[in-house]
Amino acid sequence: MAPDRDGDEERERPSWREIDRRRDGSRHIRPEPKPTGRRRQQEQEKVRREALKQAEALFAGKQQRPEYKKALAALESQRATPVFPEAARKFLEQFDLPEDWRGLMLFLDYPDPQVAAAALQRLAALAPNAGMVERQGLKGKLSLISLTSRFRELKTLAAALLQDL
Repeated sequence: MAPDRDGDEERERPSWREIDRRRDGSRHIRPEPKPTGRRRQQEQEKVRREALKQAEALFAGKQQRPEYKKALAALESQRATPVFPEAARKFLEQFDLPEDWRGLMLFLDYPDPQVAAAALQRLAALAPNAGMVERQGLKGKLSLISLTSRFRELKTLAAALLQDL
C-alpha cells in the first residue's frame, strides 16, 4: 500500500523558474565569459580601428562625413525635378562642389554655367582614371551639353572636352 500523501498536496511546490532563481540563474543561459587573451586583443583592435576611422573622417573634410553622403543621396533623388536647382544651391552652400564622379555628374544639370563648367573641368581631370562606363556616360553628357546648352561658353567647353576624350 502506498503511504498517505495528504500532506504533500497542501504543501506549495516551487516552480522550475523559482528553483532556477534560487540557483542564481537558469541552466539554459550560460554567463558570458570575460574576454581573455586573443579575444580581448581582437576587441581592442576593433575599438582602435573604429576610433581611427572616426579620426580620419574628422580630418578628411566635409565630403567624407555621413551627412554629406545623405545630402548627396537626397540631391540625387531630386534630379530632373523642379526643386533640383534650389536643392543643389543649398547643397553647394553647405558642402561646395563635390569631388567624386557621381556628385559632379549631378551638377552638369545645374542652371548656373559657371558651376556646370567647374564640374565639367573636374570630371575631365578624373576621366583618365575612370572606368569605361563612366567615360561613356560623360561622353554622352558632353555631347548633349554641346548640342543643347543655352550658354555659349559651356557649349564650347563641352565640345573641347569631348574631342579630348
